[in-house]
Amino acid sequence: MSACRQTGRPTPLLANEIHIWQQTLLPTSSQQESLAACLSEAEQQRVQQYHSAAQRTAFVAVRGRLRCLLGHYLDVAPTELRFGRTPDGKPYLQGGGPSLCFNISHSGQWSLLAFSRGSPLGVDLEQLRPIPPAKCLRLARRFFADAEYSALTRLPLAQVNTAFFTCWSRKEAYIKRHGISIARLLAHFTVSIDPDAPPVLLATPWQPEDAAACQLHDLPAPAGYCAALALGSSKPFVLRHFQCGTGCTN
Repeated sequence: MSACRQTGRPTPLLANEIHIWQQTLLPTSSQQESLAACLSEAEQQRVQQYHSAAQRTAFVAVRGRLRCLLGHYLDVAPTELRFGRTPDGKPYLQGGGPSLCFNISHSGQWSLLAFSRGSPLGVDLEQLRPIPPAKCLRLARRFFADAEYSALTRLPLAQVNTAFFTCWSRKEAYIKRHGISIARLLAHFTVSIDPDAPPVLLATPWQPEDAAACQLHDLPAPAGYCAALALGSSKPFVLRHFQCGTGCTN
């Protein structure tokens, strides 16, 4: 993976590139209006079903931006795009061909949208919440692989919280790359937990070929967050990291 390049302008998505878009879930009124115009009629109706204004705003921001960017990459109007869902709920683009892959994640006040050509990918963003170390360890014992829990117990207590969320983001990105329910297989593979070291997929008994065919990477994230990318390819790639601007790019 090459170094990230920060830019606010969309560029063509090349075969050897991954594009990561970071956006706030607190858009201005004009941004919200522009992104809402990208939604389908069914999505606009869905917005009204959310009970809170925060949920409505977040849905418009994420789905509107997704449509806007996919429309840019495919050179079609955002409102013309049609989505489907896998049995486990992962969205995919209907009629867009297998070459364009995407994944989204949001937490707190931010979201990440990831795009690639032909390489299935998963992205996860986690807000670092002040969970006491003892609770982090209880959650890890319940949900993580035994090796991950053991690694957490060997850390100084001051490092447990960050390592817990780092591990969680790496694991969820990997699960989302496969488009399956995180609850089913969370303890059935092992990743490294050290936030200061490159992420490594240490063991995948249920998908052993991923040890050579899948990459894990930590991503730049807003202060107080951590993020990870899982890519279903062993080939080198260039990561482009974008900050979303105002409105829609189309």
